[in-house]
Amino acid sequence: MAFQKLLLWRAMLLIGGLIAVACSSDDLDEEMPINTENVNTNTSENKESAQVPRIVSKESILAYFDTLIENEQIIVGQQCGDMPSSTASFYSRYVDRLADMTGQYVGLVGADFGWFAGDKYPVQTLIEHWNNGGLVTVSWHADNPFTEGVDVYMNTVENKDKINLKALLRDAEPSAVRASYRNELDKVAGALQELRDANVTVIWRPFHEMNGNFFWWGIDDYANKQTNESDFKALWIDMYNTLKWDYGLDNLIWTYAVVPSETWYANVTAYYPGSDYVDLVGMDYYGLQPDFPHYVELKTLGKTIVMSEIGPHEESYGTWNMMDVVENLKGKAAYFMQWHSWNGAGVSIIDNRNYNDMMNNDASITLEEISPISF
Repeated sequence: MAFQKLLLWRAMLLIGGLIAVACSSDDLDEEMPINTENVNTNTSENKESAQVPRIVSKESILAYFDTLIENEQIIVGQQCGDMPSSTASFYSRYVDRLADMTGQYVGLVGADFGWFAGDKYPVQTLIEHWNNGGLVTVSWHADNPFTEGVDVYMNTVENKDKINLKALLRDAEPSAVRASYRNELDKVAGALQELRDANVTVIWRPFHEMNGNFFWWGIDDYANKQTNESDFKALWIDMYNTLKWDYGLDNLIWTYAVVPSETWYANVTAYYPGSDYVDLVGMDYYGLQPDFPHYVELKTLGKTIVMSEIGPHEESYGTWNMMDVVENLKGKAAYFMQWHSWNGAGVSIIDNRNYNDMMNNDASITLEEISPISF
């Protein structure tokens, strides 16, 4: 892998530098920040070897994000799949290959804990990326408790009579829908606990795009005539309290992420659950060209801004200039998370144009530029 070669090269430089200054190992332990550059991932020997944990607090990451925006720099991110079982293979397809082509690894990788009926959520790829100095974000396309089977989509306006978000809360009466939702939440919490126990701070993006009508937690009417805002906020706050207090998950950076507000969608701030329950505010955007709609409106919420999901629209699959992504978003967003490609849809970074220039641009923050000293 390109990353193994890169780590070996950097390790040689580091060893040479240590010899030159004749530092002892004791001095290094006392004076230097935790260094993750010499971690060789993807080998059984490494998984069994002792490794100094990388501990980075939620607060220091948020402060780092603000510094990047001020400096007009932006972390490059790549989504790796729609379900936890695909994270590793998508990482190889879109992150490793990009590193082979450019010599750089993305700073941020994304996974999803949705569309999954299993009990064991694979998280090792995320832990390895974190231990090598990167950042991790996890979305959750929660299974629809109001339908049969494993699915997440539902036209929430046409089916609003079938949806009762209040029935999913901790203090709601026992029911099949409540059990379905809370059983999945319990499994997701277990995976997040595994990441916490590995010292991974997770940028957590649940219930995203709630101001649209396509996921079961979405709007119940068009053109800003929705009436379920308070129900959604109660569900969000209930999840927040459940994960934080019942499961001890203090390693989550909570991300409120919306879609652009068209005439049929709700305003981007309508479902905001409150500053006590949100750390980042994000936009999920697909278009003919890179853009950041509603940036000014999102800024009014007083939180650090990110481009939580981005990619070309159907008419521009594979044709985006990746340098335009950076130029349009730097100084506004701390990171962008490019979605992955699928079935002829050229959405990922490596499937679009000028990715080499973008990955090696001064404004683009890649894994090799994220260091514990940054926090």
